[in-house]
Amino acid sequence: REWIELEEMVWHAAYREYRDEAYEPFRSSNDIASAARVILSKSSEGISTMVANWVRVGFAQGNFNGDNCLIAGRTMDYGPFGWMEEYNPLFAKWTGSGNHFGFLNQPSAGYANYVVLLESILPILVAHSDTNNEDYRNELLERLQQDAQELFQRKLDECFRSKLGFFELSTQQDKERIDALWAELEPLMRRTRVDWTIFWRRLSHVMKDFNPDTHDASFILDTLTTTTTTQQQDKSPFYDVLLEPDREDYKKWISKYTFAVLELGVDTHAAGTRMLQHVNPKYTLREWMLVDAYTAAAAGDDSSLKALYALVQRPYEEGTEEESKAFYTRAPEDALTTGGTAFMS
Repeated sequence: REWIELEEMVWHAAYREYRDEAYEPFRSSNDIASAARVILSKSSEGISTMVANWVRVGFAQGNFNGDNCLIAGRTMDYGPFGWMEEYNPLFAKWTGSGNHFGFLNQPSAGYANYVVLLESILPILVAHSDTNNEDYRNELLERLQQDAQELFQRKLDECFRSKLGFFELSTQQDKERIDALWAELEPLMRRTRVDWTIFWRRLSHVMKDFNPDTHDASFILDTLTTTTTTQQQDKSPFYDVLLEPDREDYKKWISKYTFAVLELGVDTHAAGTRMLQHVNPKYTLREWMLVDAYTAAAAGDDSSLKALYALVQRPYEEGTEEESKAFYTRAPEDALTTGGTAFMS
């Protein structure tokens, strides 16, 4: 047997991570190839789901290379991690992250890690096939890579569709239509200094109360950006006042978005509720809040630390008026540029 140690590692991984699916059904018959296929399938599902959820909540792992990626869709050795505040597609806390570990590149990094696993396990699949040659190996590798690449992209597409309130789309044409909405919104968000968490949360609030008879694009944009005192829920997500050309572009996008909502028959109240509860968190662990909390704790006051800990147990809930005022807010300008808070070496 050529791959004894590799097979032992595969059986160990099957036992540790997927005992019911990959170990128990195949161990007694020593069907290592079937166990390996289950591991690869479950692993691609787990990693792709994890990185899509990172994007959904605005999280950047920071150093998502192969040795920090676990088979079952978990990570370790965060380095340094953080939640994004002002939207930047290449956001990362670590100065050494580079573009390849930046925020929107995390699915690509996850896919690259999965390919390392695939290439490592592939010799077992080839050795236990009826066609054990180089052509078969290359064909199998290409097919499995393509399947995984499509899965990672699908998970990311579903992430943005859900953030927009489209949870179930029946046709490919409808999916592409909503994907185009995100593709148009992304560069607009990039150039207008928008808070990732507050923007999506505010949008879900606005759409929950959407009335097509009275709410045009101007009304929706004004509601999205206007600040009142009601639990600070509608604090503007924008760090700067929108310039008129940007307002016009947002209104054009809102018109397309609301038209899609109406034409595709989305229940805006139900969609808003689902977004609020399951997709777009109201609270994240903003780095400057953590700095304030652990600085106070070091001086003997751990009240803020305990408040943050309690809050992140329920990030999708509205929270109290005091919690909204303290924790549902954009970063101070200095927190976006200060070393040790905005970035770390």
